[in-house]
Amino acid sequence: MLYLGKMSVDIKGKQQQQEAKRLHWFSGLFVVLSITGFVNWLFFPLPPFIEQLLSLVHALAGFIFSVVFCFYTLSHFRRTLGFRRPVILSIGLVLALMVLYLVVSGHLLIFTGVLERLSWLRDSHLWLSLVTVLLIVIHVLCHYLTFPERRKLVVPSRFVTLSPAINRTIFKTITLATVAALIVLMLDNITKAPPEDVSIDDYQYDYGASPFAPSLAQTKNNEFIRKRDIAGSMNCIGCHQASGEQWLASAHRHAADDPTYVRNVNLLQKSKGLSATRYCEGCHSPVALLTGQLTAGGQHAGVAGTVANLEGVGCMSCHGIRSLTSAEGVASYHFTPRSDYLFEHSSSPVLSFINEQLIKLRPALHKKELLPDVQKTSQYCGSCHSQFMDKSMNNWGWVKMQDEYQAWATSKFNLAKDPRFIHPQSKQCQDCHMEKIAGEDMAADSDGKINSHYFVGANVMLARQFGNEELYDLTVDFLQQDKVNLTIEPPEDKLSRQNPLYVSSEQRTVQNYPVALYRGKQAKITVLVSNQGVGHNFPGGAIDLSEAWIDFDIYDGAGQLVYSRGDLLANGEIEPLATVYKEVAIDRFGKEVWRHDLFNMVGRSYVNVIPSGSTDIVNFEFDIPDWATSPLTISATLKLRKLNQPYHDWVNEQEKIKENPIIDIARDAIKVPLLKTPAVMSEKQNSLGEE
Repeated sequence: MLYLGKMSVDIKGKQQQQEAKRLHWFSGLFVVLSITGFVNWLFFPLPPFIEQLLSLVHALAGFIFSVVFCFYTLSHFRRTLGFRRPVILSIGLVLALMVLYLVVSGHLLIFTGVLERLSWLRDSHLWLSLVTVLLIVIHVLCHYLTFPERRKLVVPSRFVTLSPAINRTIFKTITLATVAALIVLMLDNITKAPPEDVSIDDYQYDYGASPFAPSLAQTKNNEFIRKRDIAGSMNCIGCHQASGEQWLASAHRHAADDPTYVRNVNLLQKSKGLSATRYCEGCHSPVALLTGQLTAGGQHAGVAGTVANLEGVGCMSCHGIRSLTSAEGVASYHFTPRSDYLFEHSSSPVLSFINEQLIKLRPALHKKELLPDVQKTSQYCGSCHSQFMDKSMNNWGWVKMQDEYQAWATSKFNLAKDPRFIHPQSKQCQDCHMEKIAGEDMAADSDGKINSHYFVGANVMLARQFGNEELYDLTVDFLQQDKVNLTIEPPEDKLSRQNPLYVSSEQRTVQNYPVALYRGKQAKITVLVSNQGVGHNFPGGAIDLSEAWIDFDIYDGAGQLVYSRGDLLANGEIEPLATVYKEVAIDRFGKEVWRHDLFNMVGRSYVNVIPSGSTDIVNFEFDIPDWATSPLTISATLKLRKLNQPYHDWVNEQEKIKENPIIDIARDAIKVPLLKTPAVMSEKQNSLGEE
């Protein structure tokens, strides 16, 4: 019996020793977690390097802590559940559940990242950590105040201090954490990719001191950008899958390999040299411009297979812009590379994974640098969607070209310009062209939505060119959302007879009087085209290339064509008498600049657009033949295509365009009875003729 009792005591003593060791590590790791977590929170923002280092140590300590916690909790509750201390036991149970939640939520945060839609997980992890620290202090105090001396695992030297063993363990743990941090620093330094040589010998400064002129793009000290700091959009898709997949289909992605651009930039290079292509590439391919490719020996983005050609306007091309240099356009932005996280550009799969997780875990720096407030403004879009040409390019003088920003700035979608035309909500470009849509993405908001990176506009040609049917359907739907409305005004019947019946004034205001047209007479039909929902002129963009027009047709009751305007000719061009919304640019000799060779443009011979909030009134006058039968069916359709036929055919000489779709934007139709001319009118006309 004595032997069994002694054996039992020895076993119990060994269990207590094991639990004590686990308590030491539990305490040490908990202190490290508290320090790294609360320092990052209380002193935010810290220098990025320290912030990431603390987060990495916090994550590594958390993994080890989760294992120690499981073993310590099991042994601790196995030993203490029989104690008759309900307060301490209750606090211990609550603590165990809270620490378990912290362990689980911490692991989720490490692997999923700090997502906006899961912000409650981050907040609960933080605030519950504070409560846990407080409860642990209370739990320990209650332990030393109420437990008998013989049951205490550790006898404190003072009332509120931990044992020397725990103190030593905490010291060891902090030391290990420090060593781990030094190892991380060493690994980060060793695995860094060698710096790229961005110096370029014999660079051609043909347009002034700026290496990026004649574009207005700027960098710090006008230095060239490393390719890795602006290219590599495919790396972004790993975290931003929905945004990346949309971008792959967008006109931004295809800004450089668009066959119309390739043909045009080749013309510019042939006419004025490679350095002149900087004018275009600042917006169509910042990769080529900012890395210094556009000089002798380099290649512009129209060359298939180059990084610039594959990127077009890539992720960093937009998200690397943190400020604007002016509102003039032609790439009037300042590009700044983002800061590197730990193990950035490492070739090791493990370290690359850690780098991705750090970005997810500490996204504040990433978001601050890549999504500044300026990117939410219309002026930001205007840095490329506004354009001018000066004497350095056209050897003539300053010429204003497309300017979507100015058109928006004077519209009802900006600040109120006229109390009669105030939109209920001011809108930026992004509100229409980057609408919120559902998407599985790290950047998704609390509703699981992201800003669309399809950049839906009017370019249905590119969507079909690269087989992006979803984008094609979205674009067609976007164009047909009644942003531009077409209405046929009912014709006036000047021959209608007086009604002998009395009609009150109230009835007269709502009475639709019957209207008729007459055989053998001339008639006039008015069509109203209203730009009520576009935030800039309609059409917008390069309107010397695109064209919108009214297809107007009248058929009689037997289906015979009575009158037509706006048909396509056999060669695909619009008939000359049609109402067309476009621009005709001219050179110094008055000839049309029809190949989009804007370096020859000095003015315009024709411009027809509809400003935002305005209505164009178009009258169609025609003779009604005697053979026409009643009723007349009058229809009008507003059509749009990206490329006019001459430019389309010119591009097709070298670059194959699969399709140039024509989209029906708006349509209206009415039926009008057709009558024989009344005798009274015939007699009146005859008498007038005799006189």
